[in-house]
Amino acid sequence: MNIETIRCFISLAECLNFTRAAAKEHITQTAMSRKISSLEKELDVVLLYRDTRQVELTVAGNEFYLKAQELLKLYDTTVKQVKEAQSNFRTELKLGVGVYDHVLLNRFLGEYAAAAPEGLKLSCMQEPYPALARDFEERLIDVMISTDQYEEDLLKLNARQLGILPIYHDPWYLVLHRDHLLARYDIVPMKLLRTETLLTMQRGTLEHVKGVFIDSFPLKDFLFVNSFDSKLIMANAGLGFALSPPFMFPVADRYQNIVLRKTDPPYNARSFAAYYWKDNPNPLVTDFIDRYRAHLEANPFRSN
Repeated sequence: MNIETIRCFISLAECLNFTRAAAKEHITQTAMSRKISSLEKELDVVLLYRDTRQVELTVAGNEFYLKAQELLKLYDTTVKQVKEAQSNFRTELKLGVGVYDHVLLNRFLGEYAAAAPEGLKLSCMQEPYPALARDFEERLIDVMISTDQYEEDLLKLNARQLGILPIYHDPWYLVLHRDHLLARYDIVPMKLLRTETLLTMQRGTLEHVKGVFIDSFPLKDFLFVNSFDSKLIMANAGLGFALSPPFMFPVADRYQNIVLRKTDPPYNARSFAAYYWKDNPNPLVTDFIDRYRAHLEANPFRSN
């Protein structure tokens, strides 16, 4: 049984004439007769009484006619929805950003939206970095703007298809309360942080977090925070020091007690990039990356 055979039966049930039904379906009368016979054989029922003078629906034929109309309507609706979904896919771009990365995207997104194809559907989701990387790996988002912390894993997953557009790689700032003793330094020696408490979004035990930062500075203690703003709230209250990429400021200038300091040696925590899959069939991905690359070349991020 196929949709074309069902269409033929519906036409015959409405015309009750093989010649007219065949003409309506643009097939020969013989082909129409064969389709109906094959349908009756498959269903193992008689759908039509027919002789040389007339054609009539049997009780089974009438029941099948009603159900066949529903089947045909469902099929046509399904085909329409699938085509619309394909059309939407071609005009939809799904972006994902992490904790800091919305600031990197902010300067460009309005420019892109203004020049993007007509009918573009643009979405942007902010997630914790582990969830962001997982969604990108599973291709639930088209472009991920993120730190490089999952780059090695993604390269192991599919190095050939992973596209990387570098965005930012300058050293990070030290974030301190203005009354903190270290705030008197223009450039803070990293070794002096050995007696201070770090405010961080890094999860784990003290020993684990110490291991994460051991190459940069010795760590006495840490307090876990779950967002950039909560990190600044704590620093603004004098409860510890934080580290931040410079591009986050002056976005955070509403925290009046905070001062920013460079470090010696410079703290090169993470670089930032836009990640995408080269084999993504969505043509908007390449368009977005090309435009973003041109934007970054014309408007590079610079630390103060």
